[in-house]
Amino acid sequence: MNEQKGQNNNEQTSNLSRRELIKVGGATLIGAALVGSYPHVSIYGQGKSIDGEMKPVVLPTPGSRDPVDFSIAENAFWNEQLMEHAVFFVMLMPGPELADERREAERFQQNFASQLAKSKTAKLDKTNYAAFNRSTIEMIKPFADWKRKDSELQASGKLRSLTWSTFFDHTALEAERFGRRLEQFSRGDISTDMREAAGFWTQIMGEHADFIAHLLDPAERDLIMKAMKTGDAFHKLHDNLPGSKNPVEKAVDEIIDFKVAAEKGIQTGKIKSIIHPALADHVRREALKAADDLKRAA
Repeated sequence: MNEQKGQNNNEQTSNLSRRELIKVGGATLIGAALVGSYPHVSIYGQGKSIDGEMKPVVLPTPGSRDPVDFSIAENAFWNEQLMEHAVFFVMLMPGPELADERREAERFQQNFASQLAKSKTAKLDKTNYAAFNRSTIEMIKPFADWKRKDSELQASGKLRSLTWSTFFDHTALEAERFGRRLEQFSRGDISTDMREAAGFWTQIMGEHADFIAHLLDPAERDLIMKAMKTGDAFHKLHDNLPGSKNPVEKAVDEIIDFKVAAEKGIQTGKIKSIIHPALADHVRREALKAADDLKRAA
């Protein structure tokens, strides 16, 4: 009886549109606590996944103009992403010869896990949000510098991890923009420039597609080709940014669909890859963040 009920629930979920799915309540307990404390942020999730909860995406409430709201959401979102960057580096630095670098990555993981917890429980308001942003920025810079250093070491053959130099640079770029956005919010400016957002997110989404293509099992030829074509499309948009954000928003909508389908396929074992489910969920959340940034961009 319970098994049949679960099957019915899965069938109902599969019939939901992607836009409905990203609005389904998928908040964890800490996410629910965040919303309870801060009514001016929104949490978007995807409900229950096959083998656990897909993590929620914390965003400023639509229509908000309050830099406190934006700071809360930005800290909750990106501290989680940077914490996960460190988790991925630990995974990709096996063996005794990488022990020192792995310990550094573990230290960054612990630091951002702690800041993430604070960002979800601190009572931020106009009197203290800028100070909290500064405390986060002070943590971002050494991590971004470490990523840039390891990118150069990996590219030169002095570091032999399983992390591409491009992945180090990709995650450094995300960290650096996070720091700039917090500085901007601390000045009371919550604007999003269209060309800046489009330039940043077309590079990030293009590289996500490239990463997916190179982590799929070679037998997944059709998916590899689809990922490569998606990457090419984003790189072309990045190199020739359109005067309107509409083409970029359309491309982001399409990659959200692709990532949602890929994540489900990875979780259920229907897609062969060496993509960890946590990485699949990580890039899905960033695509939803990209869609929100572009929607707000002027």
